[in-house]
Amino acid sequence: MFEQNARRWAAVLIVVAVPCLLLWVGCSKDLMSADESGPLGSRITHPQDGAALSSKITDIRGRAEVGATIEIGINGDFSGGYSAVAWPDGAGQGTGRFTVESVDLGDEGPKEIEAVITDLFGNGTDDPVTISVILDTTAPSVAFVNLRGAQWDDVEARWTTGVPRVELVCTADTTASGARVRYGINDFRPDSLGAEGDRTRYRIPMTAPPLSPTHPESLVHYQIEAFDDAGNVGAEPLTIYWAAAGKETVLTWDDGHPNFIQNNTTGQNGMQLAVYFQAPAWANYITGAEFYIMNDNQTNPNDPEAASTRPFRIFVWRPTQDERPGIKANDGYTPCGDLGCYPEAQLVGWDFPNAIDITNHQQFPNKTFFLGMEWLHRNNPYIGLDPDEPIDSRSFRWNWTTWEMMTLDAIVHARVSDLQIRDGEARTAVLKPIAIEVIEQD
Repeated sequence: MFEQNARRWAAVLIVVAVPCLLLWVGCSKDLMSADESGPLGSRITHPQDGAALSSKITDIRGRAEVGATIEIGINGDFSGGYSAVAWPDGAGQGTGRFTVESVDLGDEGPKEIEAVITDLFGNGTDDPVTISVILDTTAPSVAFVNLRGAQWDDVEARWTTGVPRVELVCTADTTASGARVRYGINDFRPDSLGAEGDRTRYRIPMTAPPLSPTHPESLVHYQIEAFDDAGNVGAEPLTIYWAAAGKETVLTWDDGHPNFIQNNTTGQNGMQLAVYFQAPAWANYITGAEFYIMNDNQTNPNDPEAASTRPFRIFVWRPTQDERPGIKANDGYTPCGDLGCYPEAQLVGWDFPNAIDITNHQQFPNKTFFLGMEWLHRNNPYIGLDPDEPIDSRSFRWNWTTWEMMTLDAIVHARVSDLQIRDGEARTAVLKPIAIEVIEQD
């Protein structure tokens, strides 16, 4: 039957294809004489040689001489009757494209896909065109191990957390090429992995969905997935209840009502002032700062009734082991850029445009940090010093070479929150930072 069909196709295709081939640019065969050479340009383009496939049914695509017949066999078996004819694709190179549809590869395992190609004149390739693939339809297994930064709720049967990021720990069998956590368009990938017997362990950082003081909670259903090179995916569900309290506090060493302030400090361009703080356990972000700005006893040349304060830059530092300012945690925030753009003789506060995350214990041990400023102008601004005792000794000045402990406390406050943004509905309180004993060095 196949031979009869092939002869019929050959008769039709000779009539149709030969005139086309006469015009085909680059054809190396002499169509005016007997054709005894095999088909030209034969190859399989899909699947790729060495590919791993997850579906046993696939299309075999490739290129062959226009009008050639292609028969497909799997591991030497051509009994499936899979065949197609190559047709022109407009490229003008003497070869066309073919697609053998819905080829059944059979059971899992290595497969040799062979293509026997015969041209219009009955000439075949010396050897079949062959590629090797792996058929793999089994998804890798994935297993949940732990969710760091969250607590399991037995009643609700879900994980609950109030921090902005958690870390998932999971394992997958060795057939997996990777792991991830997904929900919607969000895709969290591992930052590390390691062998664990006959499985691979993955650690996957996950960040909270957008939360605000008016919407401080979100219940999210995730999928923990392990995938292999063939595209098989094994999955386990994970539910996390992200719950923030929507609150903030102001950290300060003074009592908020200092006596008559006469003491102050100022600096030259490049000098810096930093104050040590420890945020409460629930706080995740530094959201702003407050400074007591003294009267600089200068006159604004543009408006004698306006303040003469000049811009400065606000910084947050990570603490060193000896509780001194270390690496800067932000690029610096300049609240305003004009002469007299903020008032004098009062406590002045600003919200940061980008909250600073303090949940990394290595960077901010026990949520400790320094907050302060850098002078951009000589002797402006003047920062008030708290005259009340006892002295907390948490204020430091940078003199271009070292951080020196100040003899009075700078009136500098830090705003912290469990959310990245502030809102009118956020609860505000004033807390004294946890006092830490200072041992003077001889």
